[in-house]
Amino acid sequence: MTFPELNEKVIIVLMIMLTLISLTISTYLAINQTETRIKTCINKKIYVIQTGGTIEENFNELSSGLRSKIADYDIIAYNPPIEASNMTSQDWNQISSDIVDKYNDYDAFVIVSPPDAIPYMASSLAFILENLGKPVIISSGDLSSTLVLASSTKSPEVMVSSNGKLIRGCRSVIGSDGFVSPNYPVLNKNNVLTLPSEDFSPKYFNTKNKIVVIKVHPELDLKNINEVDGIVLELWGEGTGSQSPKFFNDIGTLAKNGVVIVAVSQRQDDYEIDIRLVEAGVLPGYDMTTAAAYAKLLFLLGNVEDKKLIGQLMDVNFRGEMTTE
Repeated sequence: MTFPELNEKVIIVLMIMLTLISLTISTYLAINQTETRIKTCINKKIYVIQTGGTIEENFNELSSGLRSKIADYDIIAYNPPIEASNMTSQDWNQISSDIVDKYNDYDAFVIVSPPDAIPYMASSLAFILENLGKPVIISSGDLSSTLVLASSTKSPEVMVSSNGKLIRGCRSVIGSDGFVSPNYPVLNKNNVLTLPSEDFSPKYFNTKNKIVVIKVHPELDLKNINEVDGIVLELWGEGTGSQSPKFFNDIGTLAKNGVVIVAVSQRQDDYEIDIRLVEAGVLPGYDMTTAAAYAKLLFLLGNVEDKKLIGQLMDVNFRGEMTTE
């Protein structure tokens, strides 16, 4: 082999090596820039409480693929898990207590729950966790996407994860495709609750208080309703119930006996309540969901000594649970 031929081969090898080195550097920079661009964690640690329900089967695979978007997290699971049909105010107090115990150690909290339990749980936690300064997100099992949301928000309220978005917990209802918020838009940085100026101070429910939810129907008879502290009355869409004098008399008797009655619409929307119901002692629930009205009533019954004040306080928008003028 002549010297010119050898020299030419050396040049070719050097060019190939330089090309490979250049490609390696470019790839590294591209990956590094991409990792920087998609890294969205603004929280460092998340506490996950699995009260029940089922986490997606491929969670480990999904979470591994999203590792640059998910903060560090710890998971505990209730044993036995809580079934949706058995969930009570005592359970909501317990879940809240577990959050309180870890409140200073974590930046955000995720709760995995059976789907059917979520509207009442979300509303209850929203009222119990007064002056909440950190995100609490409830998920029906799509934990990987919920962890991404929890890693990237500082919104200081109880929320529900639904199809990759966040909705206000005390506005949530079960829809045909996940959870929806019929009377309030999906949360964003412009419509979330503001950071409270006062210290975090949970207000637990009094588990002795009893509230019933009654859906108005044509032959509703309220005379046998007793030993309850409150009623959430689901009126017909136009804000009315039975037109019989007996219906209004029974309502008036219950109110005079100290039963606090809050009326909401069966359509979960705003309505004009029948003035005769107001005169009989019924409190308007405006556009609150049934679950929100239930939780708000439990909250007030357990933390307000003078029941006469509850009527005024039902008009106060505590957690963004209703629309106010």
